[in-house]
Amino acid sequence: MYQALYRKWRPQVFEDVIGQKHITEVLKSEISSGKISHAYLFCGPRGTGKTTCAKIIARAVNCEHPVNGDPCGNCPSCKAILEGSATDIVEMDAASNNGVDDIRDIRDAVVYTPAELKYRVFIIDEVHMLSISAFNALLKTLEEPPAHVIFVLATTELQKIPATILSRCQRFDFHRVTPMDIISRMKTVCAGEKIEAEESALDLIARMAQGSFRDALNMLEFCAGSGENITLSKATDLLGASPVELLADISTCIAEKRTADALKIIDNVYLSSRDIAVFWRELIAFLRDVMMTIATRGTYSNDKTVVDTAGKFTVMKVMRILEVFTQAEGDMNKLPANAKLYAEMATVKVCDPTMDTDPTAILSRISDLEEKIASGNFKKAVSAPASKADENSVSKLFVPYEEPVKMTYEGKLALTACKSWPEIVRKVQRQDSMTATFIRGAQGYTGSDGQFYINCDSDFAVSYVSDMRRLTIVILAINQICNTSYNEKNVVVRVVMQHIIQ
Repeated sequence: MYQALYRKWRPQVFEDVIGQKHITEVLKSEISSGKISHAYLFCGPRGTGKTTCAKIIARAVNCEHPVNGDPCGNCPSCKAILEGSATDIVEMDAASNNGVDDIRDIRDAVVYTPAELKYRVFIIDEVHMLSISAFNALLKTLEEPPAHVIFVLATTELQKIPATILSRCQRFDFHRVTPMDIISRMKTVCAGEKIEAEESALDLIARMAQGSFRDALNMLEFCAGSGENITLSKATDLLGASPVELLADISTCIAEKRTADALKIIDNVYLSSRDIAVFWRELIAFLRDVMMTIATRGTYSNDKTVVDTAGKFTVMKVMRILEVFTQAEGDMNKLPANAKLYAEMATVKVCDPTMDTDPTAILSRISDLEEKIASGNFKKAVSAPASKADENSVSKLFVPYEEPVKMTYEGKLALTACKSWPEIVRKVQRQDSMTATFIRGAQGYTGSDGQFYINCDSDFAVSYVSDMRRLTIVILAINQICNTSYNEKNVVVRVVMQHIIQ
């Protein structure tokens, strides 16, 4: 009988479970030493190995010749469990067996000693689906089961598990499998199944699997269904994926505020019968990589397309886009029929920032202006030729960031610009890139009253920088660079357009 790849290639020993070494090493140690818990709770995303580890535990604790905590796979007990003929191993899907009567059946069964094996193992998958009364029925049995009984509970939604159940189990948190680990394992499967697949196609599958190895194998099996080699083009068409070039194109349109071109790409995706919601998630993931690349100064990703796209954004700008896009994704989940409309609305919003009055959007626009002023890459918007006097008055409004105003008077308070401010910003950048983004548009001044003033250009920036954790980082940088001893009591963060001379 044909078996799906994820079942055929299910790991048989802990060593083969990829991406969960922090769990498998502990389980092997416990089984080897005989210090087996009476109840385990496995939680984490789908397809990360929870049920697989539960099955390995069932075989390992009953194996007649265990090998360093792993089942041997050859003894009668291991073979009986693998064949599914061992009556002492009970697997239950709580999604369809979630009533109190189902748990009462288990409670009544645990009192009997195993018929063939050393332990009776109850594996309850999707345990969060149990009703409240079913959980209550499970409590006492889970707390003090007979010595010959082991419970293994698995869930994808930990928050739905009552605290009374959590406190009675040894909990393990499964992580999403990294794309690199998924690709490595898929290569092994391809070699065993004689499947020819391009590296780029496997990379696409791993990216779309979102940390689920089971999903990756299902997609690999689907792509290999025709018996032909799996190319990137074939995988892209079969899986309805978006080429990275397409994601880069629409991102570039947004960066350059080419609204019509960006909307045309969305329309083409829709007309090609691709799922807009899937395309939207891929675009969010791509922009997230762009954001991380900018924030880490290019060390996060080596992908040339991502790096090139990152050069067209600032951290502040891409963060605002992600905020708008993730909100649109939430709306799509609520009303899938309007997915295209939500995508178009979000795209228009980020392409035309003047439509967005959110403080973060305003701060992003200010950041763009400051970059243009600092680089000199801006056009003077004057409708009519200005007189010489007018030109002189306009030129006084802007002072280059590198050469801040040396002395400004506010009543009796004299402020001297901190010449080391760019160096302070760079030092903060190494510890907290987001805080550095906000103070990069500010300026530091030492006051004649003994205080240090940080003049920001928006209320939002003041609120962000004034957070005690972030402010502490800034103050520490000031003291180290300027050889001072300021603290939170004599550092003032406020809104002042410090580049304008009164």
